[in-house]
Amino acid sequence: MKPARRNAPIAWITLYGALTGVMALVPIFPYVGGGGYVPLLVPFAAIAPLLLGTAGGILAAIIGGFIGMFIAPAGFPLQVVDVLLTAVLPAVAVGAVIHRRYFIWALLLSLLNAAFAIFFPFYLPGAAAGFQAPPEPVFSLLSAYYWAPPLIVILTPIGRRWLPQLAQSEDRRQKYLGIFLAILTGLFIWFNPWSRPYWYILKYAPSLGVATLIGYTWWVPTLALVITIIAVPLLEALSRSGLPKVEEGLW
Repeated sequence: MKPARRNAPIAWITLYGALTGVMALVPIFPYVGGGGYVPLLVPFAAIAPLLLGTAGGILAAIIGGFIGMFIAPAGFPLQVVDVLLTAVLPAVAVGAVIHRRYFIWALLLSLLNAAFAIFFPFYLPGAAAGFQAPPEPVFSLLSAYYWAPPLIVILTPIGRRWLPQLAQSEDRRQKYLGIFLAILTGLFIWFNPWSRPYWYILKYAPSLGVATLIGYTWWVPTLALVITIIAVPLLEALSRSGLPKVEEGLW
């Protein structure tokens, strides 16, 4: 008989949140347009729901985001807004993708990601806010790279059945594959709502927008792979640790 699971203790959430916040000091990728960097906090926030369950992981990401905002302003140029975009959104996206019960949230986030990718800011608000039209079809094709795959995953049996089964499998290979797909899908969902507000505030030219989309094409899948390589051994270690199991945790 499997032991009963419980919500993550507040001490675990606080400790992991503090660790996540400290990771904001470590840059892993500069903004293509300058002005800041993507912090190591992002991978730690994405892993949080796997370790602490969805609710606990999101709460830890909130704690980490506020800590990161104060100690690493270069990683949080939008301050409180970046707490949501840089810290909380990766945790929400991964948590929504990896559990069937949050299908509606995963779908809504995927549609939000698609809306940002297709329209904001070059078409909406577009010329009314001083933005020039981007080169087509290059811009739309590059944007589709970030919104079409996660939407396909969410709307097909890949995301609705296979991905959650794989991520919670006892087989190591299946678990690696499931967690990689969940994190990759979550990061794709996160990317446009996270990046496009910067484009708007900093008045990106269409050429810079295209350069940004090109610059991150390899980075998002690579980051998902690195996170998976870190996460699965950690989950396996926790599973063997004898610690109380956490509700919705993957260990």
